[in-house]
Amino acid sequence: MANTIDVTQASPFIPEIWAQAAIPFLRANIVAAQRIERDTDLTQNFNVGDTLHVPYPGTFTVNDKAANTEFTIQQPSGESDVQLTLSNHKEVSFNVEDIVRAEANQDVMARYGQAAAIALAENVESAVLAELISGATATTVGVAGTDLPYATLLAGWKSLTDAKSPQGQRYAAISTKDAIKIAADSTIANWIAFSNPNIVRSPQSLGGLAGFDDVLSSQLITTTAGTPLQTNNVVWRRDAAIIAFRGMPEPPAGLGAVRANVLDAESGIVISVLMGYDIRLGGVQVTYELLYGVKTIQGKSIAIMLS
Repeated sequence: MANTIDVTQASPFIPEIWAQAAIPFLRANIVAAQRIERDTDLTQNFNVGDTLHVPYPGTFTVNDKAANTEFTIQQPSGESDVQLTLSNHKEVSFNVEDIVRAEANQDVMARYGQAAAIALAENVESAVLAELISGATATTVGVAGTDLPYATLLAGWKSLTDAKSPQGQRYAAISTKDAIKIAADSTIANWIAFSNPNIVRSPQSLGGLAGFDDVLSSQLITTTAGTPLQTNNVVWRRDAAIIAFRGMPEPPAGLGAVRANVLDAESGIVISVLMGYDIRLGGVQVTYELLYGVKTIQGKSIAIMLS
């Protein structure tokens, strides 16, 4: 029969197609992590706890050049070797009894992939935002307990500029309540309407505002308990931090398990899918995994905006 899946077709597990089912949802839900430096490598496999060495060139100064004199060779100020530990090994596992039909039905795989990707994306976003907040050294702006006004967004831009963080590739992540506050500002709404008449902005992304390439809202922005409650919004430049994704080792041969490490070139995410038959449950275990680490490079290019 034309719709029959025979033994030859069903014999291999195909983790690559399960990975591809998750990547679009993972990419869509990872926002801050796509707006910092990234480092990926699929040429070798890694394990949780491995340390990567990422060179940071520091800063240079400009020298005068007089006629008939040598060039001034200098050592960059602040040159360092950033040690980034792959400290985050996160997984989502589930059992699929009818793996053949699941792999033949793209809608089924998409539903599984979406559910796993959303959970993994939330973990990555939380880790990136926490690292940005803990690594910030530029001047903190804003007032705790007061919803974020546009003036504080400008103050965040000023904080980065005064700290000599380069212009361009600057971003802001603010709480959902603060996004609504800014979106409801009549001056900002009118400016958006006149500058982009065919674009309807939502509080999820307010677009380019106050010197930032994009102002994004996130339900993962943290708060600090107290009176008043403190909301920790954050602004940064792309080179303020780095995230590294790595693939996982292949399982030993002959154990009935297979793995695929798949790189999404657009987002830099490396997702690993491990599959194998589970005799306890009478189905195939599908495990989505991320192995990553995130590290601040330049604290001067990060500022906290309180609200």
